[in-house]
Amino acid sequence: MKICDRYDVVITGGGLAGLCLALQLRKTRSATRILVTERNEHPLPEAAHKVGESSVEVGSHYFSEVLGLSDVLAGELRKFGLRFFMSHDGNRDIASRLECGPSHFLTVPSYQIDRGRFENALARKAVAGGIDFVDGCEVTEIALGEGGADHVVRATQASKPFDVACRWIVDASGRSSLLKKQLHLALPNRHDVNSVWFRIDHPIDLDDWSDDLAWRARNKHSRRLSTNHLMGEGYWVWLIPLAGDRTSVGIVFDERLHPFSDLHTFDAALAWLDRHEPQCAEVVRALVHKKMDFLALKNFSHDARQVFSRDRWCLVGDSGFFVDPLYSPGSDFIGIANGFCCDLIGCYLDGADIDEQAALYDQSFRTLARTSLLTYRRQYPMMGSGRIMSIKIIWDFVMYWGGIALLFFRNKYGDSVFMERVRPILRGFAQTNVAMQAFLREWANHEREAEAAGSFLDYAEISFLAEMNRNLLRDCDDEALLEQLARNLELARELRQEILAEAGGANPAPTCHLAETFAVI
Repeated sequence: MKICDRYDVVITGGGLAGLCLALQLRKTRSATRILVTERNEHPLPEAAHKVGESSVEVGSHYFSEVLGLSDVLAGELRKFGLRFFMSHDGNRDIASRLECGPSHFLTVPSYQIDRGRFENALARKAVAGGIDFVDGCEVTEIALGEGGADHVVRATQASKPFDVACRWIVDASGRSSLLKKQLHLALPNRHDVNSVWFRIDHPIDLDDWSDDLAWRARNKHSRRLSTNHLMGEGYWVWLIPLAGDRTSVGIVFDERLHPFSDLHTFDAALAWLDRHEPQCAEVVRALVHKKMDFLALKNFSHDARQVFSRDRWCLVGDSGFFVDPLYSPGSDFIGIANGFCCDLIGCYLDGADIDEQAALYDQSFRTLARTSLLTYRRQYPMMGSGRIMSIKIIWDFVMYWGGIALLFFRNKYGDSVFMERVRPILRGFAQTNVAMQAFLREWANHEREAEAAGSFLDYAEISFLAEMNRNLLRDCDDEALLEQLARNLELARELRQEILAEAGGANPAPTCHLAETFAVI
């Protein structure tokens, strides 16, 4: 492929964020000249490529509806929800652990994604759509133009250097983020967590972990299709199925409770599983000969001082920020950031002044990112309290389906007029969430009661949650959407009062939304 001397947009990094942005730009602006540079050579290996295999509702909607990738998603696994098993009695019997998950599929689909397979398909679509895609390419310098002058990207491919000029530069290069480092935009967020992970070339089905027939039969589909979480004080373990009968296994842990040095090699991680998750360790040990890879990442959570600029640059994906993989939010934030980025680029290329828009999008996105940090920071010790963590999960779903996801499904993040109108409601969500997360943390610090052994919190049957999930697909005008968001906020405030009463030992009122939940846990 011949590389042009000048493009409208150069995207450094052809991973999930960069390729999705290129496809979104092409879909909205067919004449825009786009170059994507990617360090890795294609085709990428399947299964053992990258983590971030689990998507949830916003990311799945972004892939299927915004980008039109339903044909690609058909080759991935539909996810049977997020499923959590709380710590109990040494974690030697999965059936004795409090389970929080759905018994059947919820209305809005989500997917387990093989990142290598998925990104290969995205690259093929990009090339077929007229996007220039250069793999095996190392970007060495980004020279930002001033006063409207072109930016210049310097790179090498197959040891041959080349330069390209562009009107816009987007850094989607992940943690290597050349532009973020060049502009000194890195910002610590004091969320000190680490992760290790590996892939197994074999299915791991949690339904096989117990001979209890009643336990095995209480879900309509195999638990293997869920993103499964084994929870404990200061950590969680993921088990994610991948197409091709492979499994991703990872451990995410708080450095204060589980030092990185205890898990930084595969042997160390396996020994750690022996101590904390012996049933899982036994399964993994039986499949050691099927191990495909092992990777470790220390202090993965990071922030940025700025991600969108009037000076014609953006940071998307991990280049900008990453908070935590719990609840699988990575592709959600890619979808939101890419939407902002497309709007900015489109307005600029159409000749509009983007100064105010860039500042607004930057503030909005960084506020959203930092608000999400409240869900995770200083909350890992709570993962050892099954009862309180189950309540937190339900609460976090309300914040997600009732607010963040609803705005994305209605395509409102880039609607500045609507976002100004909804600002008081969003402020109410934020204030209520701040208070609730702080209360849950304090409650967990002072109480470690035992949960009901072997009980099942079926959140697919919690009526208000199921309705929130269904409402994501309900078309409505702006007035109806404002009313829906206001009702969701009022529900959240009522739930908070119910949780406070439960923590204080009060009997639930007959009208309590969480009465059945409290009875189960």
